[in-house]
Amino acid sequence: MLQKRNIIGQNVRRFRCQNGWTQDDLVAKLQLLDCYMTRDILTKIETCYSFVTDKQIDYFAEVFGVEASVLFSKPNNKKGNKYDQNIQEQRGQSEAVLR
Repeated sequence: MLQKRNIIGQNVRRFRCQNGWTQDDLVAKLQLLDCYMTRDILTKIETCYSFVTDKQIDYFAEVFGVEASVLFSKPNNKKGNKYDQNIQEQRGQSEAVLR
């Protein structure tokens, strides 16, 4: 099992989905702020398989209109939460590919 490399990925995905944005939408918004971001990088951040720089955290906070500290808050992890199930499924698929 791979170790998580960031703790904000789940919140990045949560905020993106709450805004009704695709990964491509979010990437475009970040690029307009001069943040170097691709869909592949975003996917790795959202699934916690990539480190996140302090500058990227600032850009995410700006795009979502929140304080950077909000990105570090623990998401609601109620059992049966569809969002959490999707994250777990993505992690499982990523680990299978990496094996």
